[in-house]
Amino acid sequence: MKKITIEIEETPYQVLVADTDETRERGLMGITHMPKNKGMLFKWDKPGKREFWMKNTVLPLLQAFLNEDMEVVKVLKRQPLDETLMGFDDIQYVLELNADEDVKEGDEMTIEDDNQKVPVMKIIGSDGNVQGIIQGGERIFSRPNTKVLIRQAKKAYESKSDSDYKRLGKSMFKYLKI
Repeated sequence: MKKITIEIEETPYQVLVADTDETRERGLMGITHMPKNKGMLFKWDKPGKREFWMKNTVLPLLQAFLNEDMEVVKVLKRQPLDETLMGFDDIQYVLELNADEDVKEGDEMTIEDDNQKVPVMKIIGSDGNVQGIIQGGERIFSRPNTKVLIRQAKKAYESKSDSDYKRLGKSMFKYLKI
């Protein structure tokens, strides 16, 4: 199973990735000890209804359900061997960590992947020279402003409306000025 590093609100976690039916079905069953900041990330290609239980799982776990934007929408503290199915709609990721980890609704997850090229954006001044460089993982906009831009971009893309694209553009220039 592939192991990656994720971050939830700047706290890094080393997680195994369960992205096949077989690995998702097995999950953390039978694991008797899990070190701090370790866990498992269940991943699907598209959002959908995701249901989880604790069958054959002997550790108390925190289960964080995340949408396609990698935002935590629900957190459950689960007891060992509880076979109650708990599920939610529009979920693309489920993160299982030790029950005492500090993850809450509204937190955002980022995934570090060594196989991805780190994107670089160069800021060019009016003289044509590079004024600054921003590498992947760095922020131009605050988290709240980023959420607004993402929501407006999705709306504009779906509606194809000039007014929605203008609203998005105005917000971008407003946030860039900040």
